[in-house]
Amino acid sequence: MNARLNVAIVGLSAALAAGCGSGLTVVQPRVLGPHELALQYDNEFQIVSPQGMVASGVRYSGLTSYVQCVPKAREHAIAAEVSGQAAVGMTIAGMTLGIGGLAGLAGLAYQDKPDVMTGFLLAGLGAEIVGLVLTAVGRSTKVDANGHAVDAMNYYNDAVGSRGGRCGPRGMEVPKAPAPAPVEEEGPKLGPIAPVPVDQIPPPPPVKPWPVQTGAPPDRIILPQ
Repeated sequence: MNARLNVAIVGLSAALAAGCGSGLTVVQPRVLGPHELALQYDNEFQIVSPQGMVASGVRYSGLTSYVQCVPKAREHAIAAEVSGQAAVGMTIAGMTLGIGGLAGLAGLAYQDKPDVMTGFLLAGLGAEIVGLVLTAVGRSTKVDANGHAVDAMNYYNDAVGSRGGRCGPRGMEVPKAPAPAPVEEEGPKLGPIAPVPVDQIPPPPPVKPWPVQTGAPPDRIILPQ
C-alpha cells in the first residue's frame, strides 16, 4: 500500500510539470495598416502593431485601451484580461500546492508509526490532487483568454485598423488621414469651350442628286471574261 501511494504522489508531481514547450512564429506579417494589429507567437501569444508590442499573453494588459473605440473589441479585450489574470492566479496556486504536496513524502520517516505516515502521505496526495485540478482549470482559462484576445484583435481590425484608423486616448475613433491632393501635370491648360449660336453654324454642303435613267434597261448584261 505504501509503495502505491509513493508512486501516485510522484506521478502527480510529474504531471504538474508536464506540458511545457516552446515555439516561435516563423513568418512575420509584412503588410499592415499604420495601426493594424497582428498575432505572433514566441512561447506566448503576442499582439503587435507596426509601432511594436501592444499586449502579450496571458494577461494581455493594454489591449483594452488600444481597441476601446470598438465596442465588440473592447468587450472581448476586457474578458481576455480578466481570464488571463485568473489563469495566472490558479496556475500559481496549483503549482504551489503541487510542490507543497511533496512534503507528504516526509511521512516515510515514520514507518514505525503507520498512522502518522499514512496521514502525511494522504495530506500530500490531497494537495497534489487539488494542485492538479487548479492547474488544469488555469490552463483552460488561459485558452479562454487567448480566444478573447484574438476576437478583440479581429473586431478592431475589421472596424478600424484595416481601414487606416485607430482609437484615440478617450475612446474615440481617429479616422484615416485624408490622402494628399493629386499633383496636376504641367502643360497648357485649355479653357472652357464656349457654346456656338445655332445661326452661326455653317450649313452642310449640297448633295448631288442621283442620275436619272432615261433609256430602257438592257435585256442582258454580258460581263467580260
